[in-house]
Amino acid sequence: MSRIRLRTRVTWLTVGFAAALLSITFGLSLRAKQSQERWTRLIDVELQTVAALEELIREQNSFTARAAVSDPRASERYGMIEQLLERPVLRAADLTELRSRVEGFRRRLEARPVNARLVAAAGRSVVVEGQRLIEERRGEIARQIPRLQREARSMGLVGLAVAWIVMVLAVAASRTTKDRVVEPIEALSAAAKRIGAGDADVRAPIRGDRELMELGIALNDMADKLKERARTDDLTGMPNFRAFRERIDAEIERASRYQTQFGVLVLDLDRFKNYNDTYGHLAGNDALQRVASIIREAVRAVDFPARYGGEEFAVVLPQTDISSIQFVAERIRSNVEALPAPRDGAQVTISIGGALFPLDGVNAAELFQLADERLYVAKTQGRNRVVVTTPARVVQSAG
Repeated sequence: MSRIRLRTRVTWLTVGFAAALLSITFGLSLRAKQSQERWTRLIDVELQTVAALEELIREQNSFTARAAVSDPRASERYGMIEQLLERPVLRAADLTELRSRVEGFRRRLEARPVNARLVAAAGRSVVVEGQRLIEERRGEIARQIPRLQREARSMGLVGLAVAWIVMVLAVAASRTTKDRVVEPIEALSAAAKRIGAGDADVRAPIRGDRELMELGIALNDMADKLKERARTDDLTGMPNFRAFRERIDAEIERASRYQTQFGVLVLDLDRFKNYNDTYGHLAGNDALQRVASIIREAVRAVDFPARYGGEEFAVVLPQTDISSIQFVAERIRSNVEALPAPRDGAQVTISIGGALFPLDGVNAAELFQLADERLYVAKTQGRNRVVVTTPARVVQSAG
C-alpha cells in the first residue's frame, strides 16, 4: 500500500502553524530517511557479501574434498571458483588476503610434482580467511545496532518536543508521529539487536511510514535467511536435525487432524567409522555428500530427507503406506549400493529401518524407537538391508 512520505505529511500538517516548526520537522524527516537508507544499504551489501563468501567456502571445500590434485586439469577447473571473486559485491570489498590465498592455492595445483598435503593446507587457508571475513561482516552489522538505538532515542525526544510545541493545534500530528515513527523505530531497533545476537526467530514489525516498512521487510528477510542457514547441514546441504524435528512434529499434527498415516525412515551408513579410519575424513565427507545426493534423488518430491547426525539420515514420507515405505527405502538402498567406489575410497552401503504412523507410534519418540530397532535388526542380519513393519509382519529386503 502506497503511503505519503513522513517529510511531506508533516510539512503539510505544520506549514500553517509556524515557519520555525517546518525546519524542525524537515530535519527530523531527513535524518530518519538517511538512517533508514544507510541501514538498509548496510544490510543488503553485508548480507550479499556474506552469502558470496559462504558460497566460495562451500565450493572451495567441495573442490578440495574431491581430491582435485589427482586431476591434471584441476588448475583449469579451479578457475570457476576464482570467478566467484569477480562478483560485483566481492570486487567492492577489501579481499586482498583472500585473493592472495586463492592465488596460493592455484600455485599449489600448478606445481609439479603436486604435493597433496600442501594443496590441502592451502585449501584450508582459503576457507579460514573466508570464515574470518564472514565474521568480520557480521560483526559490522552488530556494531551498527547501538548507533541505530541512539538515533531512535534521539528521534523520539525530538518528536516529543515538537508535540509539546504545537500542543492542542498539533495533537493529531504528534500522535501520528509517535505511532508511525517513534514506536516502530524502537521496535525495529530491538529486533535488529536480537537478530545481531543470532535470534533468527524474531520478526520486525511492518508498520509506519514507507521507509520504516522497507527497513522492517529488510530485517525480516535477513532473519529468514539466517533461520534457513541455521536449519541446513553445511556438509550435505540437506535439512539438519533441528529442521527434521520441526517437520516431523508438524507431520504428526497434520496426520492426527486428518486421520492419515505417514512413514519414517532411519538410514545409517554401514561401517562408516572404519571407512573414516581407513580413507580419512575427507573421503568420509565425500561419501556422505554422495549418499545425501542419492537420497534426495530417490525420495518423492513431497518427502522430507535430512541429515540426522553423523552418518545417520532420516526421511519423512507423508501420506503413504507400508508398501510405499518399503519401495522408497529399497530404492535408496540399491542406489547407494550401486554407487561406484571413488579413487580414494571404497563402495559404501546403507542399512534402513522404517516405521509407520500411527500404527507404530503416535509421537516422534515412539516412531524413532521402533525405526531404530528395525535399523538394528538390519545391521545384525548382515547390513545393506531394509527392515520395515506392518501390523502383522516384518518386511525385509537385502541386496
